[in-house]
Amino acid sequence: MRPIYTFLLAALLLAPFGRAQSTPAQKPAENENTSIFYDLPATSGPTAFVQTEGNHSNMGDVLTYDVDVGYKINDHTSVDFGVPLYSTRTPFSIISTADWRDTTIVGAPYLDVRYDTKYDKINITSILTGSAGFNMVKTYSDGRFMLDWFNHFDRSYQVLSYDVLVTPFLNLGVGSGTVDRQVMPRPYELARPYETLGNMGNGEAGLAFSFKKVVRLEASAYGLAPEGPQKIYSRLVSPDNLLGGDGHHNRFWDALFETSGYYYQTYSTGLEYFYQQNAGPSWLSRDNGAGAYLTITSFKRARDLSLQLGYTKSVRYDYGSAFIMLRYNLSGVLRRLTVGE
Repeated sequence: MRPIYTFLLAALLLAPFGRAQSTPAQKPAENENTSIFYDLPATSGPTAFVQTEGNHSNMGDVLTYDVDVGYKINDHTSVDFGVPLYSTRTPFSIISTADWRDTTIVGAPYLDVRYDTKYDKINITSILTGSAGFNMVKTYSDGRFMLDWFNHFDRSYQVLSYDVLVTPFLNLGVGSGTVDRQVMPRPYELARPYETLGNMGNGEAGLAFSFKKVVRLEASAYGLAPEGPQKIYSRLVSPDNLLGGDGHHNRFWDALFETSGYYYQTYSTGLEYFYQQNAGPSWLSRDNGAGAYLTITSFKRARDLSLQLGYTKSVRYDYGSAFIMLRYNLSGVLRRLTVGE
């Protein structure tokens, strides 16, 4: 974790130099994405950010650290590459004298292709993510190549003459499982205590209020709709440890490292066995819930730093989690060092 902290500290020190020669803001073009969720520079060139997310519940903590570099090709298309690092803190310690177990391990590298556009005042963002997990024990992944297609739609309305925007938004996606998408992340799907394998549809609908384009308050409802055979991999129960939680309220990821078709526990009818080619029924991975989030996208002394605080409540799993995300946009620094902007 130390290289990430060093990198972030260097970025904070270099940020004023990266902004010293910045050009005045220009009026957006007709087809330019003006979404309050849009986070790319106005011009083409290299991009980068470092990001830390944390998810806390009474069952354990999951932290994600990510370093991302990319390139904005034109007004519509950009690419990103990153490697996340995961840290977990769980009560399932293998040492009798310790109450908690802390683990840090590399996650699955990912590649994003992003397309931004605007249609009839509706801002549209589409992101295709490929995540390469090579080993489910040596990396926090299910050990397979994962694919996720995410689509975002929003439309902003100004409130009278005030500097306040009201933005209803809709997110729709499909994938080969629950992929941690670091680019344009959503709190309900990032730093979660589990990962699933199997065809998965996901959706989110919400409303955001932004004040002076710096502070954003939003609320949303989400749903995960699996299709076909499913597996669940826990980030709280390690593969080398038989200790786990009680698994109540369909929280299989709190009881077992891998929940597959060979066995899973319902606690309503006892221990049940399934033999469906190593995968269980689709309802294993189903989830739905809601959340509220506060985002500050710029600070007086750190304009490229953003902070998000939130709370997510899973209805099906009957648990709540507090979420925090710190993100530092290094695009200005990187362009200053490479292309002299």
